[in-house]
Amino acid sequence: MATTVGASQAANFIPEIWAARALEVLRANVAAAKLVLTDSEIDSSFKVGDTLNVPYVGTFTANDKSAGASVTLQAPTDGTIAVVLNKHKEVSFIVEDIAQAQANQSIMDRYVEAAVPALAEAIETAILAEYANAGGNVGTYGTSTTAANLLSIRQKLNDAKAPQTGRAVILSTKDEIALLTDSALASYFAYSKPETIASGAVGHVYGFDLYMSQLIPVTAGTPNQTNNLAFQRNGIILAMRGMPIPDGCRGAVVRDPVTGLAVRVISMYNPTYLGVQTTIDVLFGVKTARASHIVLAKS
Repeated sequence: MATTVGASQAANFIPEIWAARALEVLRANVAAAKLVLTDSEIDSSFKVGDTLNVPYVGTFTANDKSAGASVTLQAPTDGTIAVVLNKHKEVSFIVEDIAQAQANQSIMDRYVEAAVPALAEAIETAILAEYANAGGNVGTYGTSTTAANLLSIRQKLNDAKAPQTGRAVILSTKDEIALLTDSALASYFAYSKPETIASGAVGHVYGFDLYMSQLIPVTAGTPNQTNNLAFQRNGIILAMRGMPIPDGCRGAVVRDPVTGLAVRVISMYNPTYLGVQTTIDVLFGVKTARASHIVLAKS
């Protein structure tokens, strides 16, 4: 049975511990968020509705160099992508025995592992919705994705001069199975290492990292319209920002240096529930950066 704590005991809450653990769980529960371009920052304070003007460098030209002549200096026009931080997602709960939860990793995990996946789904859903801004499409609604569709996607990205690296396709559950059983890929999957098809990863085919997601958008109809998403990482930007710690709360904001994911954890004693009210939240926005680097794979 949980032991009720008082306000003085609640002061022992260490937000950095909870935030670090929440970030680990979030990282493990996202696929798309790790594949797109990420712009994140936790040093400044932001709020819902703020607009970020994320800079990007313009294009360069390869110039001829003549012997004895100087190089040709270029000043490509830089641009910005306006990303609105319009998504603030939170999960809040009461922890009655905060000391025990922090001392026992498994107890802490019960809270964090139950709360954080909802935040991960919110981020993934926002990214996958960018299929609506795709610059091209392949496939037919009602027909599962095939190896031939992947080759068509590859050609579209090649024609758009998208970089060869950082390419991914995120598939629905039915399209994952369709590719795993596609005769054109039978030899590849037969000789793939067992760990290749794990943790949502389907494999690396035709230059794409393939992933499965239960969150692929599907529009009901006859037939259902399944909207798989293919992209090069520069096609979509995920912007995440830190938020201030409210007065009267203890809190921490942490950022993953690898994925750019950022999470805030705040807490305060709640006398109504005689426990520590804990909130894990994220502030983010998603925007198409280069539509030509995104392909809708219909099925």
